[in-house]
Amino acid sequence: MIIDRVRNKEEFKTFFNAHPMNDGILSYDFLVNSPLLFCCYDDITDDLKGYISIYTGDTDKLFLCGAGIRHNMPDNIRAIIKVCEAFNDDIYADTDIKEAKICLLKAGFKKIENNLYVRFKNGKKQK
Repeated sequence: MIIDRVRNKEEFKTFFNAHPMNDGILSYDFLVNSPLLFCCYDDITDDLKGYISIYTGDTDKLFLCGAGIRHNMPDNIRAIIKVCEAFNDDIYADTDIKEAKICLLKAGFKKIENNLYVRFKNGKKQK
């Protein structure tokens, strides 16, 4: 798995439209222009396998969102971990998708509310 910027905007747009965000908070235009958009590519085929974006929510906390292809959970987990490790802050995620919840938990996130998860910086809860 290779994490990189968007290599092909049309490919990303097709992927984004095929894997819509449930809450619709982040649009294609917002994501493709964000400096905190990370695309995940297959190391062999170079195909786009998913993306992760970090954005600031209404509460000035960092939130993670993204989408990935089905049956690619190990790579999705590794990508989440790698992106989170680049930030020295707690990162939150809000999802009601079962597969996403599993990826988050395996990537070190903790459930703190119904659909709200957090990955504490350095992997530990801050006091």
